[in-house]
Amino acid sequence: MKYLRMSVIIQAPLKGAEIQFFEDALSHKTVYMNGAHPLTLKHGIVVPMDIVPDGNRIWTTSFIDPTALINGKIMLDGDFIYIAPFVELDSLFGGIRIGEGTNIQDGASLKGPAEIGCSVSIAHKASISNSSIGNFCFIGFGAEIKNSRIGAGAFISHGAKIESMNVQEGGYVPPGGSRCEGEISEALKDFKEEVLHVNSELVIGYIDLLYAFGERALLQIAPSPKTSWAKTYQFPEADSVRTLGPCRIIGGIFFAGEGEVGERTSIRGDEGYPIRFGKGVRIGQRSVFHSLKGAGIEVGKNASIGNDTVIHGPAKIGNNALVGNRCIILKSTIAEGEVVPDGSVIIERHEK
Repeated sequence: MKYLRMSVIIQAPLKGAEIQFFEDALSHKTVYMNGAHPLTLKHGIVVPMDIVPDGNRIWTTSFIDPTALINGKIMLDGDFIYIAPFVELDSLFGGIRIGEGTNIQDGASLKGPAEIGCSVSIAHKASISNSSIGNFCFIGFGAEIKNSRIGAGAFISHGAKIESMNVQEGGYVPPGGSRCEGEISEALKDFKEEVLHVNSELVIGYIDLLYAFGERALLQIAPSPKTSWAKTYQFPEADSVRTLGPCRIIGGIFFAGEGEVGERTSIRGDEGYPIRFGKGVRIGQRSVFHSLKGAGIEVGKNASIGNDTVIHGPAKIGNNALVGNRCIILKSTIAEGEVVPDGSVIIERHEK
């Protein structure tokens, strides 16, 4: 009998006050790899129900963060799949299939039925329901796709809202847009390739990190993996931070003093870093901080970040700034004391 190569999901429960949360979150997951060998969770580790003849249970080539919430049955159809912190996959009303080389970023949500192709990037806080996404697509921060078909190679920009539409192959939807406006540029194609490359490295990096540090690698405050752009492990400096529920603070993160981080917020210094926070910073629930390679984020003292907001570097948030809920800030500067209204999308805005 021929046995198919299976991707692996490596997960481990947290220790301490949050362990019950993660045990509850992991308790109802069933994942299938390549259509064969259903996998179930045992003490937070995904293992196949059937063991192949040579005794190898799993191949370590895909990674799901332990904070991801999975309801129902999910098909991971290939290797090098990365599912980031606090992703929500809900297949209770229809199956979800995720293709090889796809990455689903922090706080994104998928509701079945959903078909996600190969080499797809679904960025932070994006949401997809009852839709199909073709191979090599990019879905931007906070984008919403409902009851739609997205053709292969399309680029759906940050904050876009697509409903009951067919987007052509190679189509381009601008930031905040609701329909296709031409074709994707060569520069955006190169950007998509770079995102895929980075996340394939992170898959292997997080697996290696787990072997190096054990469950410590999956705690709320944890190191980031070694990669081609980070030759050493990066460790957060966040001893003075008050966490208001389960969260993830990973890698090159530095808090200058006391601060607050809300429940299910993800701050990842595993690609771009450092990410620095001044004293007295307050961060709401379900928000995301992340940055591109070679760039960081600076958040000034006493700044306040709302719920469900994405701050993606390079970015600078000034002292005493107030960023509202459901905002997207990318490659931008927010001035000292500035108030950013709820729902704002700010891209490539800099100080004069």
